[in-house]
Amino acid sequence: MKNRESNIELLRIVLMIMIIVHHVIVHGYALEKNIKDFSHANRTVYPELFINSFVIVGVNTFIFISGYFGIKFKLRNLISIIFQAFFYSICISLVFILTSSSKIALVDFVKSILPISGNVWWYLGVYLGLYFISPFLNKGVEFIDNRQLVFLLAGLLYLDSFSGFIFRTVSGDGFTVFHFITIYLLARLLHKFDLKIKTPIRYFIGLALLLFGSTLILLAIDKPQFVWRLFAYNNPLLILSAIMLFYSFKERKIQSNAINLVSSSVFGIYLIHDHPFIRKIIVYFLNQGQGKDSIFLLIINICIIVIIIFLIGASIELLRKYIFYKIEYSLFQFWRTNRWIGRNKKMLRSRIQLQMSK
Repeated sequence: MKNRESNIELLRIVLMIMIIVHHVIVHGYALEKNIKDFSHANRTVYPELFINSFVIVGVNTFIFISGYFGIKFKLRNLISIIFQAFFYSICISLVFILTSSSKIALVDFVKSILPISGNVWWYLGVYLGLYFISPFLNKGVEFIDNRQLVFLLAGLLYLDSFSGFIFRTVSGDGFTVFHFITIYLLARLLHKFDLKIKTPIRYFIGLALLLFGSTLILLAIDKPQFVWRLFAYNNPLLILSAIMLFYSFKERKIQSNAINLVSSSVFGIYLIHDHPFIRKIIVYFLNQGQGKDSIFLLIINICIIVIIIFLIGASIELLRKYIFYKIEYSLFQFWRTNRWIGRNKKMLRSRIQLQMSK
């Protein structure tokens, strides 16, 4: 963690909080359903839309970070990611089976055993696709000239943010490897050009307000069916917002081991809280809350549930990492000791014989 920039690690923490808030609003308070059935929605749909307009950039910004600094393909990191997914999916499923009175469908159990193929977390499968292709992307950016790279990105953005966003072809709503590749290469290009932006936080806030204003206009003209489309990841506004949020943290100089430590747990927090079984529990508790028409209680409930999810998730992930670090270290020491013994058997045998002869 010594080589990590704490300002970017702080951004990762902020992004995970944003993603949790987004999931609470979308899954817990059924924002998408309320938008599509707007005539029956309560008045909290407006603050939910306002909050979501700010936090929806979480995924895009995570991918932008990966692209800006470049993914370093390492087998050990790949195994670690896959192991985490299997560990949490199987453990959460077993706990749910042992403690829940409701039965788990066979297909859900199979998915828990094969979480990547079973698409337990959509982001994980798509990110792994980007991870595997990243060495080729990195080499391509390194050897292609800037003019060609700009044309390449213009074409990708056209397919992603025009054909995809408007006509829902090629990259759909942005939940695809194609969209992730586009964001990744865009970040590599901006890193290559060493782009500087003055007061990017103002642009981020302005873009979020523009997004929120667009949702209000569509609702005012009785077009709620188009509102949710604005939250597609390949919406040009969301891509720009992700860039501005990244640069808002990039120029800040922070160095903190505590921030780096907490940041190392964010992937585990994601895997825990967005597992389908955990999601059901979160939705259940949110539905038990009072004052569903109260904007004040909505804000309080979101703050409380997000803090609880983050703290519990971070604690579990840091504990898991500590335990497995100890196990890994012990196995390494055992392997190194046995390897040394194997190499020095003759010397040890002669020493033992010498001691016995005395």
